[in-house]
Amino acid sequence: MKVDSDANLTRKRRWMIAYDVSDHRQRRLIHTILKDHGQRVQFSVFECVLSKQQLQNLRGQLREAMADVDSIRWYPLCRWCESRIDWIGQGQAPQFDKFYLL
Repeated sequence: MKVDSDANLTRKRRWMIAYDVSDHRQRRLIHTILKDHGQRVQFSVFECVLSKQQLQNLRGQLREAMADVDSIRWYPLCRWCESRIDWIGQGQAPQFDKFYLL
């Protein structure tokens, strides 16, 4: 059995989270939850920088907020992928607070 060290629980990774929610009230609730954890980059897409613990907490919150007919997808973005994020049209690169590991 693998045991997470404190370093693994606090190490952060960027995630792209996309959702498809039919009910307006639930969609608004999911949007509110996600905006507390990251930055909206498209109508139903957020980019979040999360530790393993934050990711687990966020998944739990979203699971409670969604209905069985809804969908939320999580895409991990590695450092190589992060440096190559590109777009066409409106918008700008998401800005996140820089952090340093001492």
